[in-house]
Amino acid sequence: MAKGWTRLILAEILETLQHSKGPHNLGEHFPESFQKLLDKNTGAEIGLTMTNIVWLGNQLESADYTEPALKNWVKREVKEYIGAPQVGRKYSIQQAALLFIVKDLKVLLDFEAIRKVIGSIFNNPVDRTDDIISPVVFYKAYACLYENLIAQREILSEEHIKEEVKAYITRDPFLGENEKGKVIRALVVAVFAVRTTYLKTLAYQYVDRINGKD
Repeated sequence: MAKGWTRLILAEILETLQHSKGPHNLGEHFPESFQKLLDKNTGAEIGLTMTNIVWLGNQLESADYTEPALKNWVKREVKEYIGAPQVGRKYSIQQAALLFIVKDLKVLLDFEAIRKVIGSIFNNPVDRTDDIISPVVFYKAYACLYENLIAQREILSEEHIKEEVKAYITRDPFLGENEKGKVIRALVVAVFAVRTTYLKTLAYQYVDRINGKD
């Protein structure tokens, strides 16, 4: 895979790593060091180093992940939602997904607002069973929603996005009405954030061409 993954591709990779234990053949485009790390986890839960998480994040379209920033978030800004490394000295797949979510929200929100969003659906990082929805499922949900919205080739108005998110969540029979409301609001924010990332990148491309030729 060349750099330029969609979030849906990354979400599916996270799902694969989460549900499979032992060696993984991730393909020739993954660094050898990354593959060796996964091969060592035979029969055990997969853990990712911060370097692994940054590498995965930087395969996304228009990505700019750095270790210092993520380490700061883990130690300070979203410490209560990420928690300490849960797979030895490495981070779990759910923790990695939560960092990807925070990164997406950061383009649009400050950390006080981000904590409100993630705190509304995620709880104790040590026990993911008390979350309304898991980080991996949430990440894949808004990744899938965004891909579907873009494919429709319609203007992404607030109402249109809300309608699509509500339709998506209504299909989940395990969430109560109050829980659905929280997830819907969080997903709408996440879709706004992903769209903002795209528009910001597009704007900078035009800025870079101001003094050049189109």
